[in-house]
Amino acid sequence: MADGNGTGDELTLAAHLAGVRFQEGLEEGRWRIVRLEFPELVVEVTGQDFTGQTTVAMAFRLLCDGFPVRPPFVERWSSAGRPPAPQAHEGPPGVVDAFKEWTADGLGVYGGIYRAWQRHAAAHNAWASMRPDEAWRRDRDLSFIMEKLYGLVSEQATWLADRSAS
Repeated sequence: MADGNGTGDELTLAAHLAGVRFQEGLEEGRWRIVRLEFPELVVEVTGQDFTGQTTVAMAFRLLCDGFPVRPPFVERWSSAGRPPAPQAHEGPPGVVDAFKEWTADGLGVYGGIYRAWQRHAAAHNAWASMRPDEAWRRDRDLSFIMEKLYGLVSEQATWLADRSAS
């Protein structure tokens, strides 16, 4: 792709990854690219609690075919595949809800992270139209999603810090 060859979605993704906001997240250690084999992008996001003493790292797989017209399909990931959904006692309500098992309308398959910016969740119950502030738009940068993932991982770190303090 360095020679400028590639599909439009592949070239757009490359431009987003080279963008200032994405590079800033890399430099600050909020995320790193684990693997990029278009259309698949695997990233690790590292969040921390407000004190900076508790950190959590989680990997995510983004399928970026059709990007940016179609939002990426995003799911939690590990070297063994998608980890099981967390139970209520394993994280704060927002994280447990985002990572729950659910089926995309009409597809009968796992729908991915349950947030309005994620490919299948956006259409589920018209979530994107009800939450345009959280929905993916083609004029948004991939860093928009990365920041949302960073927020979820940091929320988990804060929850863990609170549990260890009590």
